[in-house]
Parts: sequence; C-alpha cells; structure tokens
Amino acid sequence: MGSDSNGSKRRGDVSTFMVHLTRNTEDCKSAKENLIDILCTRVIQPRNSKGLFYATEGVRDSARTVCFAEAPFNAIKYLIGKHQGRGVELSTYGLVFSKDLLIQKGANPVFYINTYAGPERKGAVMEAIKQLDPHKQKEIAPYVEIFGWNGSGGIYDFHREREWRYPGDFEFEWKDVIFGLCDDEHIEEMEQLFEKEIKFISPYMNLEEIFGRMVLSWEESRYGSYREHFETT
Repeated sequence: MGSDSNGSKRRGDVSTFMVHLTRNTEDCKSAKENLIDILCTRVIQPRNSKGLFYATEGVRDSARTVCFAEAPFNAIKYLIGKHQGRGVELSTYGLVFSKDLLIQKGANPVFYINTYAGPERKGAVMEAIKQLDPHKQKEIAPYVEIFGWNGSGGIYDFHREREWRYPGDFEFEWKDVIFGLCDDEHIEEMEQLFEKEIKFISPYMNLEEIFGRMVLSWEESRYGSYREHFETT
C-alpha cells in the first residue's frame, strides 16, 4: 500500500508515524488513567466534534472524530503542553501507530483554511458544504478546519501538527501499537501492566535511545517466537 510506493518512507520530512496523546479530562481522570483505559478497552473514543460541522444543522453529532498528529519520534515532544491557538493541553502519555494502519482504516488528513487574512475563504467553504446533502456533509465537514482568527477575537491554529482524523470509535489491537508513550519513570510500570506486550518510550528520548528500545523489542519478540517453537515441538 501506497506510502512506500511513492518513496515517502525514505523522505526525512515525512513521518510514517501517527501519534495520539491523551490529556487530563473533565471527569477528573488523569492523562495516564485515560491511556490505561484506552489500552484496556482497545478503543479510542472521540470526545469532541471537529471541523466545520456547524455549516448545517444535524452534522455536529456525527462529526466526532479521534485526532492524530503526523510526527516523527524526535518531534513528539513539541506536541506536549500548552500552545497558542490550541484549547487543550496534551500530555506525555499516548500511543504511536503507523500511518499505513490509519490509511487502511479510513483516517483522513485535515484540510486547513487560512483565516488570518480574513473570513471570506472560510465562508465560501461553509456555503459550499451547505449545498451538499446531509450524508455528503458528514463525509466532508469533520476534515475541514480553519487556522487563524476564529471569529470571536481569538486564534485557533493546529496546522503545524499535521492533524489526521478518524470518524467515531478507533478500534485497535495491541499488536497495532508501535510504541506506548509515557514519562520516563513510568516506563517499567506501564510495560508490566500490559505484560510487556506493548513497549513504551518517553517523548523526550533521543533517537538513539528510541532505536535501542526498538532493537530490544525486536530481539524479545524473536526470542519469544523461538521459545514458542521449541515448546511445541
């Protein structure tokens, strides 16, 4: 499939990894607790409606999506914390998936409309969406987003995160997870919690440390397959 055929996996400016970071939520759960819940259920649930869902009535509830950022390992740390134009504060806890997996499942990159220069372009896109029947609106509206002035005197700007969105509940298996993300001091705890079936790294590790974790994961999986072979022969 796709991304390798055009050579993008060999490009340093294009990531083959997609990151979902958790956060502290209004139900008083910490980012760490939310990540544990996600891994236990193997489902990431959408919390908010996204995109130009307000173009027409009835689209909002169907525009709930799970968000991912296209980021190489050494850039994940830049997604964490508070950023101007972003209303949520993302944590060091999360999951890394392959971009190919998200493409196969039907995720889509966000199309951004610049409103720093004025609202006209946003208005034109919203009018175009309104002309579509409701089914087509639901297919398009969640993936169209602004960056710039939000119309209320504030700034809404996620475009540097190269966001992708997936409609509805994102279901996965543990084997789909490239890495779990957490604080350094909780790596061993999280790996023990999930019986070492998921390897964890810190977003603040350098590439050499991350590569070491990848090699360790590969060696352990290879040893496990050898052990299973000899136990069954």
